[in-house]
Order: sequence, then structure tokens, then C-alpha cells
Amino acid sequence: MTPHAAVPPPRPSVVKRFGPLTVLLAGVLVAAALASTGKSAAGPTAEKSAIGSADTKIPISLAQAEKDGTVDRYQWDSKTCDRKTGRVMLPSVYAPPCLANRPGVKGGATYRGVTDKTIKVVIYQAAPDDVAAALQANLDPPAKALQTQKDLIRMLEARFQMWGRKIEIVRMQGRGVDEDNARADAVRVATEIKAFASIGGPLQQDAYAEELAARGVMCISCGLTLPDAKYQKLAPYVWGVSQSPEQFLLSLADLVIGQLNKKKAIYAGDPSMHDKVRVFGAVNFEQDPPVFDGTAKMIEERGKKFGFKVTKRITYQLVIPELAEKARSIISQLKAAKVTTVFFLGDPIMPIYLTQAATDQDYYPEWIITGTVLTDTTTFGRQFDQKQWKNAFGISTIPVMVPPEQADAWRLYKWFYGKDPAAPKTIGLNFAPIQMLMLGIHMAGPDLTPETFRDGLFAYPPSGGSATSPQVSWGRHGFYPDPDYLGIDDMQLIWWDPTAEGVDEQGAKGKGHMRSANGGERYLPGKMGKDPGWVQRKEGSVLSYDKPVDDLPDYPSPAGGN
Repeated sequence: MTPHAAVPPPRPSVVKRFGPLTVLLAGVLVAAALASTGKSAAGPTAEKSAIGSADTKIPISLAQAEKDGTVDRYQWDSKTCDRKTGRVMLPSVYAPPCLANRPGVKGGATYRGVTDKTIKVVIYQAAPDDVAAALQANLDPPAKALQTQKDLIRMLEARFQMWGRKIEIVRMQGRGVDEDNARADAVRVATEIKAFASIGGPLQQDAYAEELAARGVMCISCGLTLPDAKYQKLAPYVWGVSQSPEQFLLSLADLVIGQLNKKKAIYAGDPSMHDKVRVFGAVNFEQDPPVFDGTAKMIEERGKKFGFKVTKRITYQLVIPELAEKARSIISQLKAAKVTTVFFLGDPIMPIYLTQAATDQDYYPEWIITGTVLTDTTTFGRQFDQKQWKNAFGISTIPVMVPPEQADAWRLYKWFYGKDPAAPKTIGLNFAPIQMLMLGIHMAGPDLTPETFRDGLFAYPPSGGSATSPQVSWGRHGFYPDPDYLGIDDMQLIWWDPTAEGVDEQGAKGKGHMRSANGGERYLPGKMGKDPGWVQRKEGSVLSYDKPVDDLPDYPSPAGGN
């Protein structure tokens, strides 16, 4: 990918409030989805979970031991295991199952970066020329962000099974976002630092993750979203939090094929479009060189089966000084192609320019929100032209908003330490990959390798699924044709209400708010239904909740930590 200078966008208030999140681009292609995967999305497969197999190296769960009648054969941690729930004593729906080691499975120096006492993990810090670094300064100071990351690791280390080991944290700042520097950084992690895993990587360069995988190093939430085929190729070393393009497409298919295709564009801002059958256009982020061509071809081939096509598909790159001019050209092309319904899949900065250009050119289509990172937030929705965004609706991986201090990361931190985090603005972003790493170590057991890490996460029971807690799982659970190396499985339905007033994700009061349809109900692929009546219907929709809707267990606070 060709590096670009970290030039801030023309609206610094956006950057100041959202910082590095603005560049977490899910370079997801559109063209709707269509995909018949050859597997049912109706529920879990009959495939036997590794956690229930007696011939595995990974630990046995309390639930499985109870089922087998073998509980007394194993040692369970009485300090952290809740025998009633069968999960670790952590007030979260994502608390892992209580585990016990199997006879004959040994620990010790099981893999590079792993000894009998430590697991070496790199926390990657953005290079000075990375867009994330330029924006980071407007959020939590780097030193406080790093300290909070360390605190989160120590918190989970005290709750989860580390099998006698502690995490040895090594901070490493990237040298640059170009491919050569990204690969050089990866070589350093593998050969000089000799780490077991890296948390994070250059956001604009996939070479870091690729080089680490080639050298057998785990990479958690490194860089941009990759095509699913690449996760399969780099397995079991590369893992992510959100969904791959192909996974997005399954839920997008439910919306497009089930609810929108071959129907009239009744939600367009231009009344003359209301009597016209939808004509679809797509605008999506792409890298240089392109990495999503294979996904595009798959979509085109499978789309024919459903009588669906994208009349006009346009790509762009995140070169901020060129976005305004590119947006004018894109809108001109969409308008000339008589597109009534626009899918946008990319970063949250480009829609600022696109929606303004659309209004300038007197073009008011339907805007389909596809759930790419942060384009589905209230914070950014307020930055888009409201004459356009009032006709925006679609899908989102994020849960219904709760106050920041009620979200898992901040709430757990305060429960454990008895105080607020030093880096409150970035704790949620930083917690997700840390949580994934620690879950994998917990589930892997004493014989820690990339393979047992994989088998352990694949055995983690699907958890969450409420309006405020997305379902998370890995492996094979029935909705994807290939093993899943990314966390979130489900989606909610959303639409933009330009008249609603409330606070955004950063706590700022204002007008205009994302609404969650049907109380924020979440849908696994194949479960969304065919009724589009939820669009622009206030009845049953919600803006936010005061606290998580989950029935969370109540455990005494360890206040002060270990």
C-alpha cells in the first residue's frame, strides 16, 4: 500500500473527539452479498467442539466435566471459578468457562516467547508517520494509554487461567507505515524480541501481519480488515475483532436481497425516486495495491443467482487532500447512472465529503449504512450533511450505546481497581484485542502454541447476543463456510433520526442520533427477516440504554487489584 502523509481532515473537531478510530477502515466491498454459502445459518453445526474431546491438549471445561460426571477428577480454581455459572468470576457476558488441565498436558517452554513463567507480548505503538499517531495526540496521552493497556492485561491475568505464567509486556513503536518498514518491524518482533504475539500493528499496512504470520508470530487486531481468504491463508496466526468483508456480506445480503431488492426507493430524499425500482450503486474503500478484487468477483458471480446487481461501483483511497474532489466525481457518476440507493463501505471521513457533494449537486438518494467501522455512529452521523443522512439506514455490528463508563472495558476496570482508567477515551478500543489474546491463552491450557490458542478460542462458547453485547465466537458455529478468526457474529438494524436529541458515543450532547430498530435486537446471518417496516419507525426503536441489558453476575470488587 502506498503510504500517504498524515494530513488531518478539514474538520478537526471530528479528529479531536474520535482520534485514531477514524482510521480503522473496514475496507469492505459492497455489492450486496449474496452469498449462498452452502451451509445453513440456522444454528450451530454438529461438529464436535475441541473442548469436549478427551484426546485434546486444551483444558476441559467445568460444564463438560459435569456432563461427563468427572468433576472430581480435576482441580478447579476456587478463587476465580463460579461453580453455579461454570464461568470465571468476572461480571461480563464474555467471562470464559472455568477450566482444568487434563492429565499429562505439560507447560514449560512450549513455543517461542513462552517459558514456564512468562509469555512475551508486544504492544505495538503507531509510527510517527501513521495516521493513527497524528490523531492519537488529541485523545489520551500515549503514556496513559499504554499504562491502561498494561492494567487491563494485569486485570485479566488475575482472573483468567494463565497456567503459571505472566505476560511480559514489550512496547515497540513502529518505524513507518510503508511496506519495507512494516516488514522490518515484524522481523524485529520475531527475531530480536522473540515475542509470542503482537497486539496491534500499522493501520495502513497489511505487510506487518503477513510477515509475522510467515515467521510464526501471533498477530491480534493488526492493521485493516482483510479478505476472509487471507485470514484462512495466514491461519492460525492472524485474528481480528470485527468481521471480514465476506462475513459482512452475509448480513448485508439479508438486508438487500430479503428487504430491498426489486422494490421501490421509498426512503430516498428525492420524491421522484419513490416510484422507481431501486438502482444500486456502491462506493467502497480500496487499498493500493488492491486486496479485495477476489471478493468483488465472488459477489458478481453469486449476485446473478438472486437477480441483483450493482449498476455503478466506484472505489477510492484514503488520500485526505484528494477526498473532496474525488467525492464530487463519485456523486456525478452515481447521479448520471440514475442510482437511487447508495451503499457506502469505507472510512467515516469520506461521507463528510460525499454527502456535501450530493447536496451541492441536488442528488438525494437512499444511503445504506453497511456497518463499516464508525460510519454507523452518532458521533460521525452528525458530521454528515443532514439533508442526506436523514435517508440513511442499514446494519451495524456495534451494540446499542450505553454510557462509556457502563461499557465492558471501563466498567470492569473500575470494578477491579476501584478507580477510573487513566485513558478513558481509548480504553474500549484497546480492550478488545487484549481480551481476545487473554481468552486465547486461558482456553489454550499449559501447552501454549498458536495451534492450541486456535483450538482454545474455537472451543470458547458463543457469548453475548443482546442489544448491548454482540455475540462473539470463533471457529465453526454454523454461519460461515470457513473457520472464523474474527470475533463479532451478529448485526443490528439502524436508521438515522435527524430530529432526535441525546449524547453521542463521546458523551457530547447534540441533535441527530442513530436509532436501533426493534429495541436493538441483533441478528445472526440468515435471521434478519424480510420486512423493511422498521426503517424510520420510531415505535420500538431506541437511542441508547442507561446500562447493559444483560443480567450480569455480581461479584465482590477486588478493589486495588493484585
